[in-house]
Formats: sequence, structure tokens, C-alpha cells
Amino acid sequence: MSFIIDDNLLEEIRDKVDIYELISQYVNLKRSGANYIGLCPFHNEKTPSFSLSPSKGIFKCFGCGEGGDVISFVMKREGLGFREAIKFLADKYNIELRQAHYSKKDKELKDKAQRFYEINRQAALFFYNNLKNSKLGMNYLRKREISPAVINKYGLGFANDSWDNLKNHLLSLGYKEEELVEINLLSSSKGKTYDRFRNRIMFPIIDTKGRVIAFGGRVLGDEKPKYLNSSENLIFHKGSNLFNLNLISKEASRDKIILVEGYMDVISLYNSGINYSVASLGTSLTQAQAGLIKRYAKDIYICYDGDSAGINATVRAIDIMLSEGISPKIISLAEGLDPDEYIKKYGKISFEGQVANGKSFLDFKIDNLKEKFNLSSSDGLSKFTMEAGKILSSIKNPIERDVYMRNFCKTYGISTISLNSYISLINKNRPKKKFDKPKKIIKPKGKLQSGNIKAQKGLIAYCLAGHDFYDYIKSKVELTLFSSVEIRIIFEELENYYDKKIKKDDFFKDLINKGLVSSETYKEIISLIVDEPEGNKIISDYLLTLKRSWLLQEKENLLNQLDSIAKSNSKDKEIFEKVINDLRTINLELNDINEGVKDE
Repeated sequence: MSFIIDDNLLEEIRDKVDIYELISQYVNLKRSGANYIGLCPFHNEKTPSFSLSPSKGIFKCFGCGEGGDVISFVMKREGLGFREAIKFLADKYNIELRQAHYSKKDKELKDKAQRFYEINRQAALFFYNNLKNSKLGMNYLRKREISPAVINKYGLGFANDSWDNLKNHLLSLGYKEEELVEINLLSSSKGKTYDRFRNRIMFPIIDTKGRVIAFGGRVLGDEKPKYLNSSENLIFHKGSNLFNLNLISKEASRDKIILVEGYMDVISLYNSGINYSVASLGTSLTQAQAGLIKRYAKDIYICYDGDSAGINATVRAIDIMLSEGISPKIISLAEGLDPDEYIKKYGKISFEGQVANGKSFLDFKIDNLKEKFNLSSSDGLSKFTMEAGKILSSIKNPIERDVYMRNFCKTYGISTISLNSYISLINKNRPKKKFDKPKKIIKPKGKLQSGNIKAQKGLIAYCLAGHDFYDYIKSKVELTLFSSVEIRIIFEELENYYDKKIKKDDFFKDLINKGLVSSETYKEIISLIVDEPEGNKIISDYLLTLKRSWLLQEKENLLNQLDSIAKSNSKDKEIFEKVINDLRTINLELNDINEGVKDE
């Protein structure tokens, strides 16, 4: 069912849903003055740092930083998107949802996607049953010490060494040949179609809703490629999914996740009792994937292969994660082994020891960097320090950057003042993001528009100006920064806008007809778009406006929390100190933003 989300619905949810009653189903809450405290459900802790204010309708954890209202809580705890969380609460508390009306084209695409999910489900069952009857497939997994329980858990299967087994099976169920080609289960050549996956152990890729969206296949012989993956299609986008995320997402209290390279690494780790790893899907880590990982755990580890290719991939993954505000730790395994090989040779306890001793991303990059320089010479040390400064400058959190910088200076005998000056120079001279020239771009209209809502509409206008702008903004902005429900919905729908190549007017007409966006908002956004290739700086200004507004709101929430602590005469020193530290961090970030504006 598609339904309309507007401010009235959100207000009704917040009015009808008792935040204490909801959260107490997940957390053992104890009264503390006007508020309640408990152990956070989003990270492991021994001392309560999770605080709930029923009068304000908000929660905040001063340990991991999670906070928000009833909708935010359900999104995080149940691993749901914004729309899914609305549906979850409406069903639970008998809140009526007004149905939206799809266009004929939208309905056709929705029906087609549903049919593709069903085709993949049938293919997964076919492969799974094949494996049970395949000595070759079962012998391979036995040699890899994969237990029957793990085979069942992941729905592993086997594609026979046949050109038409799967094809004939799916055709017999009434599916069309062209559908099977489009969804990548069949390949075509010279007018003929045949099974894409042959003589391979099959790994179904399942999304967080439990739907089979694609497959990966590991060949049993010497044929190339060793791993064959589904290509992107209507229901599968490699860069927006992760293998094993469907299982990880069910455990909202998970404190750590390990990113590995391949399916067998995940399977082998799970088989040994380590059930907190995910793998990218035959592609280098993307920002969207990093954002997904960030949703489900506080501590992120990278454990790629120990060869040169794995090291290079680790460096790239670190940079992607840093851009998402993640400071990963690195697990470097002995002898250049991958996780699967290491587990088999040294076992679970040894691997967990490697996790516990994971290097900070900075130590990993610095250790790799110093191999390139002669640190016993002044010239070598100077060049090494300048390169290290570039790495340090990429750390977003100012406190974290300061701690790493001081440790680096202490280790290598460098002045903190000189290194800090060099880092400031790097950040000041950092080149701005360049874009391909689009057909349309936002016109500055003299003075830069001020105000949070205007900035949100301006960013949407930029997103509509070209795919490069949309990709860039998507990589820089978090959905929570959009306070306007209309803008948040438009931003969520932009992926469909570009994927399906919808005309701009049709895109907004559909949203207006569904009651998701007003005509006034549409007109205001469209009015910002003109045929002038100028104004790149405005994106940064809009992003800063949103970030500043969000930080100021967080600061107000923290000050209210301090006020509540004072009124309740709470003696919990740890919570008080966490609030103070969070305030300090926010003030530093606000100062960074304000200083950045002054420098320009």
C-alpha cells in the first residue's frame, strides 16, 4: 500500500504514540526526575546513558549519540526506512493512512518489481534444492567446513553444469524468457538464451526486507571469472546493498561490524561463530554502502585480504568511510591471509584477538606511508610529515583530529603548532568539488538565500540540475538534516527520478497528485533553476546552513537535558559529563563552520 505522508500524519503519530510505552518495550527504563534512563539498545554499555523525555517526546543516548522521536527510534531499532517506520507505527497504534494513487506507469513498474522478486525467490529455491542433490556442491562445502546449519541459514545453493536447467524450470512456472534475461538469470547470444550461472555454488543476496534481489556464484572448476555476480537491474543496485546486511539489520544493538571482501569470508566467519560481518557485492566500497554500515553499528572494522590489492582496497575504503564520518579500525591478518583462510588456520579465538587489536585507520595509513620515506633524514621526515598531514586533515571530527595529531607529533617529534598550521593550510586550499557542466544550475539571485527551509529547497533544485550534482549532494547530506517532510520525500524519490529518467514536470506532477508535495513547494524549487553555469559555491553554503541548523537544534536539546538534570538533582556524574562533552563537540563543530565562513 502507498500512503500519503504529511505534517498532519506525523503530528498524529507523535500525539498518539506514547514514547515511554513504545520504548519501554525495548528498554528497561527507570525514572530520573522528569525523565527516564536505561541501557542504550543501540550499543553495548554497562552504565545507563540512554535518556527519555516523555514531555518533549524525544530520546537521547549520550554514549553513542543516537537521538530523536518515536519515528527515529523505530527506524534505528527495527532497521527500517522513514516510510517503513511510519507504516510500522500506524499499524501498531491503529492510525489511519490515506492511500496515495499511483500513475499507470508507476503501478506497472511496481508490479514488475514484485514479479522480479518472486522470480528470484523461485530461482533461490531451485538452487537450494539442487545443492541437496549435488555431491559435487556438497563435497566442496564440506571441504570448506561449512556446516548444514550455515547452508540453511544463508540459503546456499548450486547451479548445475547445464545450459538450460534453470531456464526450463522457470519457464515451466509461467515466467517469460525476456524477464529472465532482464533480471540476469539468463544470458543471450545470437538470438539464443541460456543459464547465466553454471557449475557454481550460489549465494542469494537478500535485502533487509527479506527479498532475494540478486545472486553471486562461485565456480567449482578453473573457469573464469571465479565469482560471477548479477548485473544491476530494476530491483538490484550493487552500490546500495551489502551481503549479510539482512541478518545484521535484525540486531539493532550490535556494537561492531567487520567489512570483508567476499561471500565466503562472511560465511566462514559465521560458521566459526563470528556473526557480525558484511561484504560488498563484487564492487569497491561505495559511499552508499558505508552509510548503510554506519546505520547498524558504532565500531566499524575493515578486514580485506593482506596482499597488495587488498591493502590498496583498504586504503580506498578508509577514505570512503572518512567521508561518511566513520573512523574505521583495520584488521591486518598475518601472512597475507584472507579471513576465510585465517579462520581455518588459526581459529576463532585468534581471529577475535586480531579484532581486539585492530589498528586505527590512521596508524594503518601512517604505517604504510612511512615505508616510502627515510625517516632518519631531515628531508625524509619532512616529506613524511607533510603526507601524514594530508591524512590527518581528512578527519572530520575536530576533537578526534586533535587527539590523533598530538599522538603523531609525540611519536615523531614534530611540533603540534607547525603541523596544525600545515593542516589548516591544506583545508583552506583544498580544491572544491568539480562538476560536469549541466544543462541547468541554480541561479544565485544576487544575495545568497538564507534560512534552513530555503537551503533545503535550494539543494533539491541543485539535485535536479544534473546527476553529478545529485550524486555529490547525496554523498554529503544525511536525510535527518532535512527538517521539511516534503523535501525529505522529494530527496528520497530522486533516485527513481534518475534511474527511470522521468521528466521533471511528470516527476512533480506525480508527487503532487499523491498528496506528497504541494504546488507551492514545486513552484519555489523550479524557480531556483536557470540556464547559467555558475554558483558552485552555493552548494557548500546550503549544506553549511543545514548542518548549522541541525547542530543548533542538537545544542538546544543538550541544554534542555542539562536543565532537566539540574531540576531532578541527578547525581549521575557520568551522564552529566557526557552531556558536557557532547556540547563541547557541537560547539567546536559550530566554530569550525563559522571560521570556515569567515575564511571565505
